[in-house]
Amino acid sequence: MRTSYLIGAGAGLVSSALFAAAATAAVFAGALLYLAPLPVCLAGLGWGASAAIAAAITGSLVLAFSFGPIVGLAFALVIGAPVAFLCHLLLLSRSTTQGELPQGELPVVEWYPIGRLVGWTAVVAGALGALMILILGYDLDALRESIRQMLQSDAFQQLDPDGTLFTPENAERLSDVLARALPAAFAIVWMTVTLFNLWIGGLISHASGRAMRPWPKLNAMEVPNVFFLAFVVTLILSFMPGMIGLVATGFAGALLLAFVLQGLAVIHAATQGMPMRGLLLAAIYAGIFLLGWVAIVIAIIGLAEPMLNLRARGGSNTKTD
Repeated sequence: MRTSYLIGAGAGLVSSALFAAAATAAVFAGALLYLAPLPVCLAGLGWGASAAIAAAITGSLVLAFSFGPIVGLAFALVIGAPVAFLCHLLLLSRSTTQGELPQGELPVVEWYPIGRLVGWTAVVAGALGALMILILGYDLDALRESIRQMLQSDAFQQLDPDGTLFTPENAERLSDVLARALPAAFAIVWMTVTLFNLWIGGLISHASGRAMRPWPKLNAMEVPNVFFLAFVVTLILSFMPGMIGLVATGFAGALLLAFVLQGLAVIHAATQGMPMRGLLLAAIYAGIFLLGWVAIVIAIIGLAEPMLNLRARGGSNTKTD
């Protein structure tokens, strides 16, 4: 058996263990669930897409036999298959050298652009958000009712021992708000967690010498224009009533995050060599986490980059950041 398959199977076992432990370890549930994709990322980036596929299949089967087919399917849809697909994209490459090379000269290899990867991650995130709301309810009223029942379940009631927070009236109001925000919130969180794990996996694989592609120039990331058009369309559709608007909200939220990341890449490139650059970047990241509107400003910078060309003006788009 090939080593990559063995590594992938082991990574799948670890990932499924983290996924399952998140349901039982209440204190560390969030951290365990957020790190569940990391073993699959390490297998894919260090041993190839076949290892990531093996990890996805192994993790899904282990959870299906241990906790039932629904849990195994959830792992496959949320972690296994998407991460394996993204690892496959990351490792795509092509030679840009034409004709025969002089003796001793190596061919020039072009790797899959990070901007395209971020765009496809947004598409997958939006699709998973749409799938989630379709599972919870076939229409907006059914979705509200599903959320209301969850808010009044025993798990949430334990968080409100006095019975003042999740009252029937509050649950009704919260269910309406959450039903409209849930697709975008889920897509953004899933996309953030997945890209973060791919980044950590890339750092670890490079540090260990197992990386199968060079470290990309993150500050040169460019999201293709087709994703800009997709963002505009889904943003318009998100104002429509019913399930069409909800599904479009998830895609619009994920694509907005893609342009937030492009905006951050622009800022990293344009501020190269500036005094107190570290303090400026720290303030920007703090603003994103503490003040939501800062992310909108960064997204506008990312959306406007093809017209403003700030990176070229900064003269530092060839550096790695």
